[in-house]
Amino acid sequence: MKRIITCQGSIQLITALSAMFYRERSQHTTYQNYLVIYELYAPDQQHHEFAAFIQRMAQAVCDWEAIVYLTPEQLDAIGYQLDSTPPHRIYGTVHQWIGLDHTDELYLCRNWQFTNQLLSNAYPSASRICYGDAIGLYFSEHSAVVHRPSTPPPTPDQLLDWAWWKARAYWHQIREQLKLKTKLYSMPFEVGYFVLPEIFGETPPMPIVKLDPSNLLTLFEQFTSFVDAAQVAEVQTAIASLHGLPDNPPVSVLLTSNFSEGDRLPQEDEIKAYREFLISHKILPNSVLVIKPHPRDDLDKIYRLKESLSGFYQKIIILTDPNLFFLPFEIFFLKVFQNSNIRVFAFSSACLSLKLLFDVPSFIGFGTDLTTHYFNPEFVAARLEHEQILHQAIEQL
Repeated sequence: MKRIITCQGSIQLITALSAMFYRERSQHTTYQNYLVIYELYAPDQQHHEFAAFIQRMAQAVCDWEAIVYLTPEQLDAIGYQLDSTPPHRIYGTVHQWIGLDHTDELYLCRNWQFTNQLLSNAYPSASRICYGDAIGLYFSEHSAVVHRPSTPPPTPDQLLDWAWWKARAYWHQIREQLKLKTKLYSMPFEVGYFVLPEIFGETPPMPIVKLDPSNLLTLFEQFTSFVDAAQVAEVQTAIASLHGLPDNPPVSVLLTSNFSEGDRLPQEDEIKAYREFLISHKILPNSVLVIKPHPRDDLDKIYRLKESLSGFYQKIIILTDPNLFFLPFEIFFLKVFQNSNIRVFAFSSACLSLKLLFDVPSFIGFGTDLTTHYFNPEFVAARLEHEQILHQAIEQL
């Protein structure tokens, strides 16, 4: 059987592998595997390197008939063609990209983003299998975990354009009926493989197979060879320097996120918000800080963040080596921190895997005051709701 595994990030690759290996064992089926990487949402100068790293990870644990990276330029170009191109030509292009005009199974993180819809519609007869986001979490299109600004009310000029837009929509509807353009649909999943399917209070609208977290842990362990030995030694030396100090300060770990890259606040304000959040939790003398960037972070932001925090810590280590920058933090944790005194500061669902797999809690930021002060107004409510949901999810674990 042929199957296409789609991937939108390094942690998503591990989650997809967990689902596909489980299904392979349970179905007693031999597969030909095709990996399709896309929509990494990394800064322009970093997304090719990110894709190449995911490819290296994938090749380390599985044989692939082909690995394809669909670039933003390719996807933008085909998106522009939807209004003027019939379906068979659009889907023919997708088949050429991947090298398959048919697949038996299609593994997707979700079914409501553009490229997920494009692939679902290009392979309509495939069994669609959802593996979720992060470590196997279900996010619907309307989930509060998905950050979305509220839509502002129309301006008077926009209201004047209403008749023109209505006529344009009518013309597009006619063209769609005549098959002169392509319309993409969110096609339902046959089954979902999740680790925490209802952790955010939503029930996936599909049959569910709940995966044991041990499947993830086994995969994380398989990737520990990717961890840079020199930086392991640097962190362990810093940890050793803290032993025997009167106040026994823990190592602090900051797991950043791509807030400014997603236009939720200016980069300068994101750096200030991290600094104020860390200070609010009392930085002890002689402390060491390890900064693990999000794979979609701007590398320059991380260097500026280190400089901004340099006066507060005895030592700051930034995990910017490519083998660590794009690597899920759980893998670095396995190699370095299992028996360490550690404080984690997290801003995304990364906090859930640390609690689930290692029983390590996190301080979840930023809180009401910092969010209200620094985030762009249209993102404040969604960010605060996201943090509330993360707190509730942690309490369930």
